[in-house]
Amino acid sequence: MNTISKLCLISYLLFGISFTSQATELVPHKASYSAKIQKGMSIKGKAVRELKKSQNGQWLYSFDVKSFVADIDESTLLSWHDNQVVPHLYNYKLSAFLTSDRLKKVNFDWSKMIAINPLKKKGWIINDIPSGTLDRLSFQLQLGMDLQSGKQEMFYQVADKGKLRENHFRVTGEVEINTAFGTIQSITVEKVRDKSKKRKTTMWFSKQYPLVLLKMLQVEKDGKRYEINITQASIDGKNITFN
Repeated sequence: MNTISKLCLISYLLFGISFTSQATELVPHKASYSAKIQKGMSIKGKAVRELKKSQNGQWLYSFDVKSFVADIDESTLLSWHDNQVVPHLYNYKLSAFLTSDRLKKVNFDWSKMIAINPLKKKGWIINDIPSGTLDRLSFQLQLGMDLQSGKQEMFYQVADKGKLRENHFRVTGEVEINTAFGTIQSITVEKVRDKSKKRKTTMWFSKQYPLVLLKMLQVEKDGKRYEINITQASIDGKNITFN
């Protein structure tokens, strides 16, 4: 997998934050991260993730990555109902150096229970999607809300490339980690994969704010390391502080 693909992979492992105590309501928020790829040479980038409410009462969840090799603009328009993210429209654009732009789109029609990619060259449709189906960005917000509500193990069906793909996560413990904010007590979460898969993904969320992602580390089977670290986070325009 090339550097641009790895940068995209990091983007999908940056999880959103939410600050309600019982995971019953979404709250506008914004978080910034640094990203680093290490093996032979170090490649650095910056990312911003934001959740804001639109005028019609729906929510816009966005993720933007800027680096010298590629830029990513990703967003999903969604609703929040009965502690569940309900996606409506997902958009993705990768603008990379010396390559053509890569586009992705998923429309969810819940009246017909279908997910559609309407793009001409790579279009597809998934019929009879189950309630709770998510896209590649909205499942990250759902994960955050579920962690905040105290869940220890989470499964998500994601509509991607014409298929429903299951993502499985598990809480594995607590540990102190060093961050830009100092030493913080964290909750450790791992992505569960088949035992034959050698890739390992570990995430550390704030124990004080159970849904703030502090750090993510992914180690590939060839030893490459991809790491992200939080640099700033705010809710309703107010910066977070940790005790």
